[in-house]
Amino acid sequence: MSSRGSGADRAAGAVLALAGVAVGIEATTFDVAFLTDPVGPKALPFLVAITCTVAGVHMLMTPREAVDLPPGDAATRMAAAAGGFLAYAAAMPWIGFFLSTTLVVAGLAYLFRGPWKGGLLAGLTLSTALWLLFVRVLALPLPVGTLWTR
Repeated sequence: MSSRGSGADRAAGAVLALAGVAVGIEATTFDVAFLTDPVGPKALPFLVAITCTVAGVHMLMTPREAVDLPPGDAATRMAAAAGGFLAYAAAMPWIGFFLSTTLVVAGLAYLFRGPWKGGLLAGLTLSTALWLLFVRVLALPLPVGTLWTR
């Protein structure tokens, strides 16, 4: 399926640039003592903000002539994956990092036609590895989930 790219690229570029600016504005509200983290919690969000804004402005200025859109089934799965990541972000404070990460990886594996058990195993493995990296190696706390702390 092909679509005229100029308007679609400009719309996507505008949304991406605005999202980058919004992330940058939100990052200015983060505040941690300098001795706790010399780079501060603003570094990664600012990097994301700059990247999104630059990419969005580039898309606004240099749109492609034609864009090949994915077929309906792939587009539906891509939209479901985006919804899964939004649900992941919303669920993490409630059910915690470990369970939400396991579920989103398993769900994505199933969504893209992977085996359910393999996706669950991959989710458990990834959650464990990331938890060990962040909590044990980097000493950065991850959300446990309010469901488990009541």
